[in-house]
Amino acid sequence: MQTAVGGYTSKRTALNICAMTTNQSTHHSRPQPKGRHHIVVGDGITAAAFVAQCDLASGDTLTVLGRNASQLGRGAAYADQDPADPWCYAYLLNSPADDIDPAFAVWLEQNWAGLRQKMEGRQPNWLGAAQPLLQRGDTFGLNAPRAFYGDFMQEQMTGIYAGLQARGITINVVDAQAISLEQLPNGLAVTTDTGDVLTADSIDIASGGPSNQRLPGDDGPFSAPTLFGNEARIAAHIKAGAEIFCIGANATMLDVLRLCQSLIPDDDLNNVACSPSGGLPPPLVPRLPRRLTTPVLTGGHATAQSFLDEVWAAMELARLQGDEMREIRAGFRAYFIEHGLRYFVPNADQARLVPRTLRHWLRGGTRDTILDFHRLMKLGKCRTLGGGVIEITHNDKGAQVLTRDKAGNITAHDTGFVINCAGAGQGSLYDPLTTQLIAQRAITVCDVTGGLEVGARCMTGVPNVRHLSPATTVIGDEVMPMPLYDAHLLRTWAGRAYQ
Repeated sequence: MQTAVGGYTSKRTALNICAMTTNQSTHHSRPQPKGRHHIVVGDGITAAAFVAQCDLASGDTLTVLGRNASQLGRGAAYADQDPADPWCYAYLLNSPADDIDPAFAVWLEQNWAGLRQKMEGRQPNWLGAAQPLLQRGDTFGLNAPRAFYGDFMQEQMTGIYAGLQARGITINVVDAQAISLEQLPNGLAVTTDTGDVLTADSIDIASGGPSNQRLPGDDGPFSAPTLFGNEARIAAHIKAGAEIFCIGANATMLDVLRLCQSLIPDDDLNNVACSPSGGLPPPLVPRLPRRLTTPVLTGGHATAQSFLDEVWAAMELARLQGDEMREIRAGFRAYFIEHGLRYFVPNADQARLVPRTLRHWLRGGTRDTILDFHRLMKLGKCRTLGGGVIEITHNDKGAQVLTRDKAGNITAHDTGFVINCAGAGQGSLYDPLTTQLIAQRAITVCDVTGGLEVGARCMTGVPNVRHLSPATTVIGDEVMPMPLYDAHLLRTWAGRAYQ
């Protein structure tokens, strides 16, 4: 192992952004940093937001450290894909483009000709589903492929890096995973999975959310513990005609449907979505002219239930006035960005009770895929089941899934192939750095929300170290009313960390 105090020494070379050109990058060892050295850990939206906000000055050095740091902004959610795969560009953003990021909506419109060409002839027919919006001139309302948002983010980062360089800041990018953090007498040290050590004055950690929760039997001959990374194996079962049984009725389940549609005709589909409620989230349908629900809520509630009663009444009023879930969700999101939950529910313990209910009320999903699922249910090609999964067992022909309904009744379901789309939950794991900080109580897991708690401005118990994750539910004395699995909310709180 090699160590460089105040800098970076590696058995591999770091990518110096200063040496990058539009068409190629040059790898070489960079000189020792002078001035302050700041590290951003991560490769997704939150890490990109931290980079955009960093308060470095001329002569300082920024290092971006993550598994795919050289494609900062993509992360796992917006990863680049192989155009040779049938499912390339199949996975869509959950929300309309302008709800994700107004700048992305503009980019989508400006690059429409090239993006349209990429989607020609692909299944499912995204361009066909887009026609009603396009005919109204509403490119901003499209649920774009997630990989397109990754393309946009990479272009954005090019401009952000150029701005930092213009301020005299040296930028290094290291494609490796941070696995441990050490507090030194004069700074901080991060060790990577390649055995390298980076020392710094300050660190922002944005290493992502927890893993999918595991279920007994979810990694067997006829099951996969997660969709992403297992597509090729799952595809073989889809093309062989197996019933595809999804545990969960969330965004990942919708991605599974898109995967299936990219491989076989709709007439051959045979999909099941199993969740405790047995329902699907409402689609986030954009309408022109754009409008947002504008709630007006009172402060000083003594209990979470009192506040939730008022929220529900405001949502009911919005529905009576013709608002749909897209207007309601986006409106409440904007309202809560401007008005923190602390004002409405001053008691911290009571405030922590709000998100577990509110997240279900303000849940929504991809217009294209949810409407498709409902259409396919009418044709008998998709169905939903209510119940929680207990375990999965395997036999020579497929799998059997045991579920328990709300009344406690246990039912066995014979199926072809099972995909765990349950999302984070009991037994989920974090990345090594976050796991270490939790063990050291530098950040904590909230007993009520189940999410992460950090200090004001996202500071941890380790001096000069920030942490922000989609799983963060408490920042300082503010409880997040809505989950941070939302690019706009993550950018907002990353920005506030530097105010």
